[in-house]
Amino acid sequence: MRFQKDDVAVVTGGGSGIGEATCYRFAQEGVAVVVVDRYYDAAARVARTIREQGGQAVPFQADVGDEPQALAIGRFAAEQFGRLTILVNNAGVRVYGPITEATVQDWDTILAVNLRGVGYCCKGAIPEMEKAGRGAIVNVSSANALVGRASMPLYDATKAGVLALTRALAVAHGPAIRVNAVCPGGTITPYHIRRAQERGLSEEEFRRQAHAGARNILRRQAEPEEIASAIVFLASEDASFITGETLMVDGGMYAI
Repeated sequence: MRFQKDDVAVVTGGGSGIGEATCYRFAQEGVAVVVVDRYYDAAARVARTIREQGGQAVPFQADVGDEPQALAIGRFAAEQFGRLTILVNNAGVRVYGPITEATVQDWDTILAVNLRGVGYCCKGAIPEMEKAGRGAIVNVSSANALVGRASMPLYDATKAGVLALTRALAVAHGPAIRVNAVCPGGTITPYHIRRAQERGLSEEEFRRQAHAGARNILRRQAEPEEIASAIVFLASEDASFITGETLMVDGGMYAI
Protein backbone atom coordinates (compact mmCIF):
# COMPACT_ATOMS: atom_id res chain seq x y z
CA MET A 1 0.00 0.00 0.00
CA ARG A 2 1.09 3.58 -0.61
CA PHE A 3 2.00 5.92 2.24
CA GLN A 4 4.05 9.07 2.42
CA LYS A 5 7.50 8.57 3.90
CA ASP A 6 6.80 10.80 6.90
CA ASP A 7 3.39 9.36 7.85
CA VAL A 8 2.76 8.85 11.56
CA ALA A 9 -0.11 6.73 12.86
CA VAL A 10 -1.78 6.64 16.26
CA VAL A 11 -3.60 3.38 17.04
CA THR A 12 -5.75 3.28 20.16
CA GLY A 13 -6.26 -0.08 21.78
CA GLY A 14 -3.00 -0.97 20.10
CA GLY A 15 -1.82 -3.36 22.79
CA SER A 16 -3.79 -6.40 21.66
CA GLY A 17 -6.16 -7.91 19.12
CA ILE A 18 -7.14 -5.87 16.06
CA GLY A 19 -5.20 -2.87 17.32
CA GLU A 20 -1.99 -4.83 17.74
CA ALA A 21 -2.32 -6.35 14.26
CA THR A 22 -2.93 -2.86 12.86
CA CYS A 23 0.22 -1.49 14.50
CA TYR A 24 2.31 -4.26 12.97
CA ARG A 25 0.79 -3.72 9.54
CA PHE A 26 1.48 0.02 9.60
CA ALA A 27 5.07 -0.65 10.65
CA GLN A 28 5.50 -3.11 7.78
CA GLU A 29 4.41 -0.31 5.43
CA GLY A 30 7.06 2.04 6.84
CA VAL A 31 4.69 4.15 8.94
CA ALA A 32 5.84 5.34 12.37
CA VAL A 33 3.40 4.18 15.05
CA VAL A 34 2.25 5.48 18.40
CA VAL A 35 0.85 2.44 20.21
CA VAL A 36 -1.84 3.66 22.61
CA ASP A 37 -3.35 1.43 25.27
CA ARG A 38 -4.77 1.86 28.76
CA TYR A 39 -2.23 -0.79 29.85
CA TYR A 40 1.30 0.51 29.42
CA ASP A 41 2.94 -2.92 29.44
CA ALA A 42 0.80 -4.04 26.47
CA ALA A 43 1.60 -0.90 24.47
CA ALA A 44 5.31 -1.18 25.32
CA ARG A 45 5.44 -4.82 24.22
CA VAL A 46 3.96 -4.04 20.80
CA ALA A 47 6.19 -0.99 20.31
CA ARG A 48 9.26 -2.99 21.31
CA THR A 49 8.39 -5.76 18.84
CA ILE A 50 8.07 -3.21 16.04
CA ARG A 51 11.43 -1.65 16.87
CA GLU A 52 13.09 -5.06 17.04
CA GLN A 53 11.83 -5.67 13.51
CA GLY A 54 13.34 -2.40 12.28
CA GLY A 55 10.28 -0.17 12.51
CA GLN A 56 9.55 3.03 14.40
CA ALA A 57 7.18 2.87 17.35
CA VAL A 58 6.64 4.34 20.80
CA PRO A 59 4.11 3.38 23.48
CA PHE A 60 1.67 5.74 25.15
CA GLN A 61 -0.62 4.95 28.05
CA ALA A 62 -4.06 6.55 27.96
CA ASP A 63 -7.67 5.91 28.83
CA VAL A 64 -9.42 7.41 25.81
CA GLY A 65 -12.60 7.85 27.85
CA ASP A 66 -10.80 10.55 29.84
CA GLU A 67 -10.69 13.73 27.76
CA PRO A 68 -7.35 15.15 28.99
CA GLN A 69 -5.63 11.81 28.43
CA ALA A 70 -7.16 11.45 24.97
CA LEU A 71 -6.22 14.98 23.94
CA ALA A 72 -2.63 14.35 25.02
CA ILE A 73 -2.23 11.58 22.44
CA GLY A 74 -2.07 13.90 19.43
CA ARG A 75 0.42 16.21 21.12
CA PHE A 76 2.59 13.26 22.12
CA ALA A 77 2.66 11.91 18.56
CA ALA A 78 3.71 15.31 17.19
CA GLU A 79 6.40 15.68 19.85
CA GLN A 80 7.83 12.22 19.13
CA PHE A 81 7.71 12.20 15.33
CA GLY A 82 7.11 15.81 14.28
CA ARG A 83 3.57 15.29 12.98
CA LEU A 84 0.44 13.18 13.10
CA THR A 85 -1.24 12.09 9.86
CA ILE A 86 -3.22 8.94 10.72
CA LEU A 87 -5.56 8.10 13.59
CA VAL A 88 -7.16 4.70 14.15
CA ASN A 89 -9.85 4.78 16.81
CA ASN A 90 -9.87 1.13 17.78
CA ALA A 91 -10.10 1.18 21.60
CA GLY A 92 -13.37 -0.17 22.93
CA VAL A 93 -15.09 -1.79 25.89
CA ARG A 94 -18.00 -4.21 26.10
CA VAL A 95 -21.08 -4.38 28.28
CA TYR A 96 -23.16 -7.53 28.03
CA GLY A 97 -26.78 -8.12 28.93
CA PRO A 98 -30.27 -6.90 28.05
CA ILE A 99 -31.36 -3.27 28.12
CA THR A 100 -33.69 -4.04 31.01
CA GLU A 101 -30.69 -4.74 33.23
CA ALA A 102 -28.46 -1.87 32.08
CA THR A 103 -27.42 0.55 34.80
CA VAL A 104 -26.42 4.19 34.59
CA GLN A 105 -22.85 3.07 35.26
CA ASP A 106 -23.05 0.63 32.33
CA TRP A 107 -24.15 3.43 30.02
CA ASP A 108 -21.51 5.83 31.34
CA THR A 109 -18.74 3.26 30.98
CA ILE A 110 -19.47 2.26 27.41
CA LEU A 111 -20.32 5.73 26.12
CA ALA A 112 -17.13 7.16 27.64
CA VAL A 113 -14.85 4.86 25.66
CA ASN A 114 -16.75 3.70 22.59
CA LEU A 115 -18.28 7.02 21.54
CA ARG A 116 -16.99 9.99 23.50
CA GLY A 117 -13.48 8.50 23.38
CA VAL A 118 -13.57 8.51 19.59
CA GLY A 119 -14.62 12.14 19.67
CA TYR A 120 -11.95 13.07 22.18
CA CYS A 121 -9.18 11.42 20.15
CA CYS A 122 -10.38 13.16 16.98
CA LYS A 123 -10.50 16.46 18.85
CA GLY A 124 -6.86 16.04 19.78
CA ALA A 125 -5.66 14.66 16.45
CA ILE A 126 -7.40 16.90 13.92
CA PRO A 127 -5.44 20.08 14.82
CA GLU A 128 -2.18 18.15 14.37
CA MET A 129 -3.39 16.83 11.00
CA GLU A 130 -4.31 20.34 9.95
CA LYS A 131 -0.76 21.44 10.77
CA ALA A 132 0.54 18.57 8.61
CA GLY A 133 -1.80 19.54 5.78
CA ARG A 134 -3.35 16.09 5.50
CA GLY A 135 -4.84 13.28 7.51
CA ALA A 136 -6.78 10.04 7.55
CA ILE A 137 -8.98 8.83 10.38
CA VAL A 138 -10.30 5.27 10.54
CA ASN A 139 -12.92 4.51 13.17
CA VAL A 140 -13.46 0.90 14.16
CA SER A 141 -17.19 0.28 14.52
CA SER A 142 -18.88 -3.14 14.29
CA ALA A 143 -21.01 -5.12 11.89
CA ASN A 144 -23.55 -5.15 14.70
CA ALA A 145 -23.96 -1.41 14.30
CA LEU A 146 -26.09 -2.45 11.32
CA VAL A 147 -27.08 -6.06 12.07
CA GLY A 148 -29.31 -6.56 15.10
CA ARG A 149 -28.73 -9.04 17.90
CA ALA A 150 -30.08 -9.49 21.40
CA SER A 151 -27.00 -9.80 23.59
CA MET A 152 -25.16 -6.43 23.46
CA PRO A 153 -27.57 -3.51 22.88
CA LEU A 154 -25.41 -0.90 24.61
CA TYR A 155 -22.30 -1.85 22.66
CA ASP A 156 -24.14 -1.94 19.35
CA ALA A 157 -25.73 1.46 19.99
CA THR A 158 -22.34 3.07 20.58
CA LYS A 159 -20.94 1.48 17.44
CA ALA A 160 -23.86 2.84 15.42
CA GLY A 161 -23.07 6.26 16.85
CA VAL A 162 -19.51 5.92 15.58
CA LEU A 163 -20.83 5.58 12.03
CA ALA A 164 -22.83 8.81 12.29
CA LEU A 165 -19.81 10.57 13.79
CA THR A 166 -17.64 9.28 10.95
CA ARG A 167 -19.89 10.81 8.29
CA ALA A 168 -20.17 14.11 10.15
CA LEU A 169 -16.40 14.43 10.60
CA ALA A 170 -15.77 13.59 6.95
CA VAL A 171 -18.05 16.43 5.88
CA ALA A 172 -16.70 18.87 8.45
CA HIS A 173 -12.98 18.30 7.89
CA GLY A 174 -12.65 17.37 4.23
CA PRO A 175 -11.02 17.61 1.83
CA ALA A 176 -7.71 17.63 3.72
CA ILE A 177 -8.75 14.95 6.23
CA ARG A 178 -10.48 11.75 5.14
CA VAL A 179 -12.64 9.95 7.71
CA ASN A 180 -13.93 6.41 7.24
CA ALA A 181 -15.14 3.50 9.34
CA VAL A 182 -14.54 -0.23 9.35
CA CYS A 183 -17.22 -2.63 10.60
CA PRO A 184 -15.63 -5.93 11.63
CA GLY A 185 -17.71 -9.05 11.95
CA GLY A 186 -16.87 -11.78 14.43
CA THR A 187 -13.12 -11.80 15.02
CA ILE A 188 -11.07 -14.18 17.14
CA THR A 189 -8.86 -12.09 19.39
CA PRO A 190 -6.90 -12.84 22.56
CA TYR A 191 -9.77 -11.28 24.53
CA HIS A 192 -12.23 -13.85 23.21
CA ILE A 193 -9.76 -16.70 23.71
CA ARG A 194 -9.25 -15.67 27.35
CA ARG A 195 -13.01 -15.54 27.94
CA ALA A 196 -13.37 -19.02 26.45
CA GLN A 197 -10.57 -20.39 28.60
CA GLU A 198 -12.27 -18.94 31.68
CA ARG A 199 -15.27 -21.07 30.69
CA GLY A 200 -13.05 -24.14 30.51
CA LEU A 201 -12.61 -24.29 26.72
CA SER A 202 -9.24 -24.79 25.08
CA GLU A 203 -8.26 -22.36 22.33
CA GLU A 204 -8.63 -25.13 19.77
CA GLU A 205 -12.15 -25.98 20.92
CA PHE A 206 -13.15 -22.32 21.07
CA ARG A 207 -11.93 -21.72 17.54
CA ARG A 208 -13.82 -24.77 16.30
CA GLN A 209 -17.04 -23.63 17.94
CA ALA A 210 -16.61 -20.01 16.83
CA HIS A 211 -16.10 -20.95 13.19
CA ALA A 212 -19.00 -23.41 13.27
CA GLY A 213 -21.32 -20.75 14.67
CA ALA A 214 -20.30 -17.95 12.32
CA ARG A 215 -23.29 -16.03 10.93
CA ASN A 216 -21.84 -15.04 7.58
CA ILE A 217 -21.30 -16.20 4.02
CA LEU A 218 -17.71 -17.31 4.57
CA ARG A 219 -18.77 -19.51 7.52
CA ARG A 220 -15.86 -18.59 9.75
CA GLN A 221 -14.60 -15.89 12.06
CA ALA A 222 -11.96 -13.36 11.05
CA GLU A 223 -8.40 -13.15 12.26
CA PRO A 224 -7.24 -9.73 13.56
CA GLU A 225 -4.84 -9.37 10.63
CA GLU A 226 -7.76 -9.47 8.18
CA ILE A 227 -9.43 -6.51 9.86
CA ALA A 228 -6.09 -4.70 10.13
CA SER A 229 -5.60 -4.96 6.36
CA ALA A 230 -8.87 -3.09 5.77
CA ILE A 231 -7.99 -0.41 8.32
CA VAL A 232 -4.56 0.20 6.84
CA PHE A 233 -6.02 0.31 3.32
CA LEU A 234 -8.45 3.09 4.29
CA ALA A 235 -5.59 5.03 5.90
CA SER A 236 -3.38 4.66 2.83
CA GLU A 237 -3.02 6.68 -0.36
CA ASP A 238 -4.66 3.76 -2.15
CA ALA A 239 -7.94 4.97 -0.60
CA SER A 240 -7.33 8.61 -1.50
CA PHE A 241 -10.81 9.08 -3.05
CA ILE A 242 -12.71 7.39 -0.21
CA THR A 243 -14.19 9.39 2.67
CA GLY A 244 -17.33 9.30 4.76
CA GLU A 245 -17.71 5.60 4.01
CA THR A 246 -18.34 2.44 6.01
CA LEU A 247 -16.43 -0.67 4.94
CA MET A 248 -18.02 -3.94 6.05
CA VAL A 249 -15.32 -6.49 6.88
CA ASP A 250 -17.71 -9.15 8.10
CA GLY A 251 -17.45 -12.18 5.84
CA GLY A 252 -20.78 -11.27 4.27
CA MET A 253 -22.73 -11.04 7.52
CA TYR A 254 -24.53 -7.83 6.49
CA ALA A 255 -25.38 -9.26 3.08
CA ILE A 256 -27.53 -11.97 4.64
